[in-house]
Amino acid sequence: MKIRNLALLALSLISVSAVQAQQPAPAAPGQQAPAPDQGIRVRGLAFQLATTPTDVFVHDAVPAPGILGAKLDLKVYLNHEFSLLPIRGKSVVITKSSDPASVKDTASVLAKATLPDNFKNGIFMFLPGSGATGATPYRVLVIDDSTRAFPRGSYKVMNLSPATVRIQLEKETFEFKSGEMKLIEDPPTGENQSSGMRAFSQLGSQWQKIGSGIWPHPGDKRGLQVLFENPGTKQIQLQGIRDVAVEY
Repeated sequence: MKIRNLALLALSLISVSAVQAQQPAPAAPGQQAPAPDQGIRVRGLAFQLATTPTDVFVHDAVPAPGILGAKLDLKVYLNHEFSLLPIRGKSVVITKSSDPASVKDTASVLAKATLPDNFKNGIFMFLPGSGATGATPYRVLVIDDSTRAFPRGSYKVMNLSPATVRIQLEKETFEFKSGEMKLIEDPPTGENQSSGMRAFSQLGSQWQKIGSGIWPHPGDKRGLQVLFENPGTKQIQLQGIRDVAVEY
């Protein structure tokens, strides 16, 4: 009987842990967490940042009275953890403080972003700012990661570089203009369910090789592939980020 009781206890603890692992991050001190149907689910992703900010709060551009900014945790990878943000409008301001007044404080504002229509859950990808006078320290790329917009078994390719890029997977070629974000659904594969990959950037009328490698088929998961210009070398590079959490 003792053994059976211990087994039941262990099973219940495992079940509780699994549920907790998919819960949103806790609210910041003094902040009331929104109900599950009163916000958007967002994962914060830091990409090519010299330092990752830790005090990051998301506000409606015109905050409702008494509503504090919601804390967003930034990571350099994607997993099941997300933040539930009580955002009502399409325009958001991201600051260093939960104080709603910080949206008007230029010293506190980190970035601004606009949400797509019917946005319910997604990724806020933080990028280095442009460095232009008056620009915010960071730029935020909003990615809808619903399975409708980003299906299982696909790659979402983002060309953040200034050049047009071609990616060849096996014998199929995909082209991405500067600033373009497109899906490669169910990518072609060769042996071992993987794709031989070659990438080229357009330089005038010529195509310059960026690199080559192997892309495994995402299976029932997904992957981001980001093209960007290295600020030091001015060379275009490609970096992949695996998304292990299709639903969270």
